[in-house]
Amino acid sequence: MGLYINNGKHLKVYKNKKKITEPNQKFVRRDYLTEVIDEQQKANVSLIISINEMKHQFLNQEVVQANHWDKVTNQLNELRTSNLQHKEYEELIIHLLKTQEELQKQLSEKISKQEEFQTGVLNRLDQQEALTEKIARQLNHIRSILFERTNYLAEKIDEGYKLTSSYVYNLMTGSDQPITLYLMNSKKGEKQK
Repeated sequence: MGLYINNGKHLKVYKNKKKITEPNQKFVRRDYLTEVIDEQQKANVSLIISINEMKHQFLNQEVVQANHWDKVTNQLNELRTSNLQHKEYEELIIHLLKTQEELQKQLSEKISKQEEFQTGVLNRLDQQEALTEKIARQLNHIRSILFERTNYLAEKIDEGYKLTSSYVYNLMTGSDQPITLYLMNSKKGEKQK
């Protein structure tokens, strides 16, 4: 529902008649490290799901194979008991072996696809680790720069303080002696007392 303006009672309420350009958002803050970690976690969940599916398929395959072999043995027994011709017996075995071979090919293709996916995940982990190390190096570099700058500023402030205090001391006492010599003399006098 749009904005309702009652022109009869509120004449002074401003209503913009121009079209508002979109998008009007100027800044977007993105945390790339968090995005990479979230993407990695999604990839890990997908990997675990795929591995569980493969295990389930493998177990199903074993059950299917066991059932196949049970059927094969039952059929062989039936063939032996009913004295079927040797040719029919061979054709059945060849058919069952071909079926078994196709199932094994499908399983090996799925395993190779899974290995490719795992390789991709490992590559992403390596890239993430490299980015983390780069960020750590940059942080250490910034720390060292800050330490150097603060040390430099502290020395400059100390020098400025000494110059200012010597100047004020000279103005107050009219002496050309530096303030450090005055402080040393006053400490000696306190020790003698």
